This record gives sequence, structure tokens and C-alpha cells, in this order.
Amino acid sequence: MSRLVPTLIVALALPAAASARVSWFHSPSGNIQCEVASKDSRGNYAYCQTFNPAASVKLGVKGHSKLCRGAGCVGDGPPNAFTLRYGHSVHVGPFTCTSRTDGMRCTVGGHGFLISRRGISRF
Repeated sequence: MSRLVPTLIVALALPAAASARVSWFHSPSGNIQCEVASKDSRGNYAYCQTFNPAASVKLGVKGHSKLCRGAGCVGDGPPNAFTLRYGHSVHVGPFTCTSRTDGMRCTVGGHGFLISRRGISRF
């Protein structure tokens, strides 16, 4: 038993490793696909795209977003993406994305976007 105590003390003294988290999901209609990442090697962001019309938006951790319009702005999502039902949300790091009947709404620190067939609005 005396051997376990020093090991346990060392384990408690070490900081917890920061683990990356990435979540892929799409709207129930399938027109909107999103990827949200925290502490990922590519950074911290919420990214969503629509196929009709072809457009995408990427939201950074400081609330700034970048828009892209046209076929070159979208791609195929991963096969393990899940359907985010209307009224449900995903929380990854500081980002929250909510599936709504009028589009996908993603926020960080009071800033964000709503993406839908009608386009992309930022706030």
C-alpha cells in the first residue's frame, strides 16, 4: 500500500492534459453541415456550409467570422457526422451551435452567425 501513495500524489500534482475535441454534424434536412473544434491542431472554430446556396462561414474564438460564397467554398463532410435535431445544441469549447427550423445558429461570446437556404447573417 505504501507504493501506491507516492504514485497517486504524483498523478494528482500533474496538470490535466488539454484534449482536442471536434464535432461534425448536419441539419435534419442535410443542407447544412458543420464542424466545431476546440484545442484542435487547426485551431478553435465553428464552421458551417450550405449546399443550396453554396456558401460557408467560419467563426473564430474571438467572434470574428469569414464568409465564402460559391461552389469552391463547400466540400463533403465526414461519414461519422450526426444529425443535430431541431431545437438541440452542440457545445464544443466556447462554441454553441443550435439546429433551428430557420437554419443553424452558432455563437461564441455573444457573436456568431445564422446560416440557412436564405443565406448567412452575422451578429
